[in-house]
Amino acid sequence: MLYAVGVKAQSEGLVLHTEEWCNVGDLIDGEMVVNGSSQGMAICGDVAFLMHDKGQCVIINLRERHFIASYVMEGNVGHCNNASFGRERVSKDSPFPLLYVSECRGERACYVNDVRLDGSHLVQKIFYDGEDIAGPADWVVDAKRGHIYLYCTVGGVRTFKRFRLPRLADSDSNGEVHLTERDVQREISLGEIAIPQGSFIQGRYIYLPEGVPSRDRRLHVVDMRRGVKVGVVDLSHIEYEPEGIAAMDGELYLSFHTPRSPRDNRIYRISFEGLKH
Repeated sequence: MLYAVGVKAQSEGLVLHTEEWCNVGDLIDGEMVVNGSSQGMAICGDVAFLMHDKGQCVIINLRERHFIASYVMEGNVGHCNNASFGRERVSKDSPFPLLYVSECRGERACYVNDVRLDGSHLVQKIFYDGEDIAGPADWVVDAKRGHIYLYCTVGGVRTFKRFRLPRLADSDSNGEVHLTERDVQREISLGEIAIPQGSFIQGRYIYLPEGVPSRDRRLHVVDMRRGVKVGVVDLSHIEYEPEGIAAMDGELYLSFHTPRSPRDNRIYRISFEGLKH
């Protein structure tokens, strides 16, 4: 059953702490070429998959801060604005769960990938066929609960649409899943977010970076249970563009794009005071 929740701004005295964790440019070989601006980030264990516009993926051990590999992901030809791991694996031998990457623009597809350290295969594409959204849109997976959300704009309002997370077996003969308005389980209106960036779900909260260096940069925190925006914290003390967000060992990490320097993907560890769990 579809039900909608409108987010109301509510300050709960959030205080953000940030610490620069690493600059990926310092971890990779000086001869290595990185193409495309830094975009989505997903973490599995201590391995971070760092997406770039048009599909290059740089893989690092985030805990030990060392480079592992880099390759262009098969079929991921879009902006790759967001990335998150799901719960299903292609086989029992797959080293990682499926990785869901947002095309963002164009067809607004979600690329579903079987990823390894030496390459990837595009195994499914997910689309939303509803006509109620406008502009770019991203996808984010809540693996624990088995949901996938479409982060989109409806009637000028930033909105999360929740769906059951499709399985590989749900694909049609073209390897695609087409979701419709009838498949929407819930909608959450997210309030004013001028320039959306990545998105991440941890526990009851949605974390939504916003902005570019020429404008304000902020991080929105939304309580999914109550449908309440519990805080918006300023990121403007960090001079770069916020992009992907993910967690390792329960701690949040936020990836930043350095304009005109794709190698210099800076990652910050962040924490909050005043956030109730």
